[in-house]
Amino acid sequence: MNEHTQEQGLRVHHLVNLGGLIAVAGLDNEPPDFLLGALVSAAHERDQLTPEQRARVASLGREKLDERATAKRAWKSWRRSQDLHSLTLNSGQLRRLIEALSGRAPEDSKDLVATLTGLLRGEGDAALEIAAR
Repeated sequence: MNEHTQEQGLRVHHLVNLGGLIAVAGLDNEPPDFLLGALVSAAHERDQLTPEQRARVASLGREKLDERATAKRAWKSWRRSQDLHSLTLNSGQLRRLIEALSGRAPEDSKDLVATLTGLLRGEGDAALEIAAR
């Protein structure tokens, strides 16, 4: 049962799209305080832009969006042709998968993907070496 209004749904959709722009700009891995500071700084700078400067900034954004759209279309096409599926797992889920396959997950989370990939390729010994580090 939906408890929000259509206007609230549109607002949420708008905010999600803004989050997507932050990701396209490559800022999605920044800590919240830095990200907000960067946005506040950009808002201050925006107020000082001439119409020509504003058009140049918008042009940079359009180029990035066009690039992204082209890359996204190419990736989707390739993924469909390879019958690939996107999957996002957190570290705990990766550890459970590794343990189900080998019984030993690495302590360092940066080694989780390599370990799981090795196990899926049948490289159990290599995956255990990574886990032992």
